[in-house]
Amino acid sequence: MKYDDRDFWDNDAKRALRSKLPQWYTYYVGKIYRKATEMGLKYTGGNVNKTNLLKTDLWNEGIETGRSILDQYQADSKCNLYGVDISYITCSSAKGKLKTIHVVQGDVRALPFSDSSFDIVLDLSTLDHIPEYQAPSAIQEYKRILKKQGILVLVYWYDSALLRLLFKLRGINYREHWGIQYYFPISLIKDEVKKDFDILEEFCVGSLLNIRKRIPALILRRLPKSIYNLILDIEYSKISKWLLKGFAGLHAVIAKRK
Repeated sequence: MKYDDRDFWDNDAKRALRSKLPQWYTYYVGKIYRKATEMGLKYTGGNVNKTNLLKTDLWNEGIETGRSILDQYQADSKCNLYGVDISYITCSSAKGKLKTIHVVQGDVRALPFSDSSFDIVLDLSTLDHIPEYQAPSAIQEYKRILKKQGILVLVYWYDSALLRLLFKLRGINYREHWGIQYYFPISLIKDEVKKDFDILEEFCVGSLLNIRKRIPALILRRLPKSIYNLILDIEYSKISKWLLKGFAGLHAVIAKRK
């Protein structure tokens, strides 16, 4: 299924609106995205009177419950909030829930914004829904719409050693199109980012995501939030990019436009 098939994403949004994610999953992934966002905002440093912030999809805000990233900033008078999504259904739902956010339907490979419009761009697992060969186009678009010294927060699924093993055991070529999800080599994305950005921070996060089907749901459901918070503290530590690289699910990058 192609990323630019808007009908597909509209239908997927309708399906997801009828489903419900496990509470532990919502909490854990939501915290992954929120921590990355908070770190990125700190690097903007308050150097502008008002921060123009763009989130490159609105699935968390429009479709899911409990994983919205932008709603916590709605009351912040120092932020101008924007969101873009390819799906009309997702955009419409997000508009209904988040009254102070400028919602635009559009494609990350050809963003409908002027050059140097934003102080920070949040891509929280948007990039990994387009094919590998198109990822550089999206990253170049992020560079184009960011101001000089603007911040890119990028979180994407990568092809960890554990993921490769799990797919091999299932007879799946993980580098080919797998549903609507792609898994990128870290080197590919980092090399592309470094063309126009200085990488400030990087982490390997989402350790539970690759192994969640091997852990009984009852255990995951009953773990206290303190355990998830401890895992997240380790994942967002300076050593995670070495310690967890082989089996974490997501690579988080915070970078500054040159």
